[in-house]
Amino acid sequence: MPSLGINLWNWVKGIGPDCKGLPTKVKEMGFTAVEIPMTKSTLPIDLAQEIRDIGLTVTLCASLPKGRDLSSFDEQERRAAMTYLKEVLHTGAVLDATLLCGALYTGGGKCHYLSDDDRKREWDLAVTGIRELSQTARECGMQLALEPLNHFRTSVCNTSGQILQMVQDIGEDNVGLHYDTFHACIDELSLQDSLRHAVESGRLYHVHAVANNRGTPGQGIIPWEEIFGILRDGGYDGCITMETFAYGALDSSYYRVFGTPDEQAQIGIAYMKQYF
Repeated sequence: MPSLGINLWNWVKGIGPDCKGLPTKVKEMGFTAVEIPMTKSTLPIDLAQEIRDIGLTVTLCASLPKGRDLSSFDEQERRAAMTYLKEVLHTGAVLDATLLCGALYTGGGKCHYLSDDDRKREWDLAVTGIRELSQTARECGMQLALEPLNHFRTSVCNTSGQILQMVQDIGEDNVGLHYDTFHACIDELSLQDSLRHAVESGRLYHVHAVANNRGTPGQGIIPWEEIFGILRDGGYDGCITMETFAYGALDSSYYRVFGTPDEQAQIGIAYMKQYF
């Protein structure tokens, strides 16, 4: 049975004092997992203690702004990304987190056209970087789940198939795919076929369940019954996590098109529980 989670981005723009009490609220709402948006590589002591005490499955989501990029041709940017990601993994070990997810192989909204040689160089840097990071993840008892982003956000990996190829090239069993329905809506030829292939690969380690308009599961134009059916019928047992955003946060709408964060969380968990 999958764990049903929500990222704290639903309420806050990042790690800070406003996070205190949110993990407890997540549990009280009926979620069985909580995802922490790692806008900082460490957490305040009281927040870390709360997370450890609530007894939920814990996952971490990376934040890789400009200047942190494992596949950059700039060594300083690669070093900054590796330092940050390893610090996040050590924080995860303290929290008993199971997984670090996100577009760990890139950063800073990098979108560019490259020659074949430079594209291979960028790919190889990503593979080498994640392979090194996987050793720290193993020491911390965690998996790495690599997320394809849509082509407005990165030019490195836009589809689940590309990530599965990267996972194969990395060759470490604690590295897998992070499938996000929002991004998949933009670049996959078929949501259903791409997700089915991901499940059948055996390397689907994490799912973000997000509507095409950044709404909750059950909202938007995504065929949710089919998507959840593929996950259920394929025996997926990782986390299915809502990644909705508070107004003004990373990917929120410029207009207040949804209800309050609490209302969105309640809509999402109620919908997911119809299937899991």
